[in-house]
Amino acid sequence: MAGGDAVPQILTALKETAMTRRASRLVGLGSLAVYLCLLSPAVASAQPAPFPLDDKLASEPAPWTVPGKWGPRGNWGRWGEQDRRGMLNYLTPDLVMKAAGLVKQGKVYALGEEMHSDVPRAITPSRFGPQTIIENDGYDRVTQPGQFDPKRQQGAASFTIMHNHVGTHLDTFAHIYRENSLFNNMPPPKPVGTVHGDAASVKFMVGRGVLLDVAKYKGTDPLPRNYWITLEDLQNTAKAQNVEIRKGDILLIRTGWRKMWDQPGPDGRVDLAHRQYLQPQPGVGPDSLAFFNDMEIVAIGSDTAAVEWNFPADPGYTRKAFGGFQGLPLHVDFIWNRGAYIIEILNLDELAKDQAYEFLFVVGPLLFRGGIGVPINPIAIR
Repeated sequence: MAGGDAVPQILTALKETAMTRRASRLVGLGSLAVYLCLLSPAVASAQPAPFPLDDKLASEPAPWTVPGKWGPRGNWGRWGEQDRRGMLNYLTPDLVMKAAGLVKQGKVYALGEEMHSDVPRAITPSRFGPQTIIENDGYDRVTQPGQFDPKRQQGAASFTIMHNHVGTHLDTFAHIYRENSLFNNMPPPKPVGTVHGDAASVKFMVGRGVLLDVAKYKGTDPLPRNYWITLEDLQNTAKAQNVEIRKGDILLIRTGWRKMWDQPGPDGRVDLAHRQYLQPQPGVGPDSLAFFNDMEIVAIGSDTAAVEWNFPADPGYTRKAFGGFQGLPLHVDFIWNRGAYIIEILNLDELAKDQAYEFLFVVGPLLFRGGIGVPINPIAIR
């Protein structure tokens, strides 16, 4: 073969070899893709469910659909047809005396957040922080300009505009209702003249408070995003703290999520939208509802925006419990079914620091007639 003819033939052979290898490679990749497609359903089925207790509760009836012992629902009729206070009736003078016996040091803890225009809250921007405005100029005017005398008299007054469900607050019965009725078959709220399920009906809450520092027990402070706090978590936390959950208690659950409100944005600057805080928050799962009912839990509170799991709701997840109920099961069961109370956005850090796990718990809410929800500053005394 002449040298000039050999070179093109060699190049052609090399090209054919490369094309054959490329084709083989493509066939191999295609086969792999088909294999992975066939395998993926099996892999997916082998993956553990993200919330196994949610799947377990899928076929269970919602507790508020089961007829009550005294009436059509949970605690309806238990304290009479005209009752407006629900589980607060369970806190008898005897239980209050026992709770008062927990005071040994005289130390007092304020559990409310300070109220200001950027107080922690959810469902923004409709739920805006308090706007406090000074009335006039402080009452230090005199009848004629230029005659101001600071030694004569000075004073000030202000008025405040706010949403009732921002900062630390108590959910009242009118906040959650179904089938056009509040707890105990009371009439639903109306724009003017609401007198059922309002803040004025609460009057006071005094009893034994129990702090369950789940964040400390789990060794993660704060708890992870959208973490389901199980009944087992609550019971194990109580055991680790050497504290007993008793009938008629007011349970306070610490997740550590409070610190997320002031987390900076991705650029390291102040995040006015508070995106870290407004993720789906850790909270109590609905597997605990039967236990709360059996233990006659009067109120439950937390350092989160809703106390319960999956709030704000994860848009990529569909709830399974109770036939796929997409509302807030703890809210419906506590408030509407049982006549119990929910306290949101608490500051539990000082209690946790002192490991103060049981104490006298006191709330004296503003007696807002018609108020659906009410800002509070609960007090713990030990």
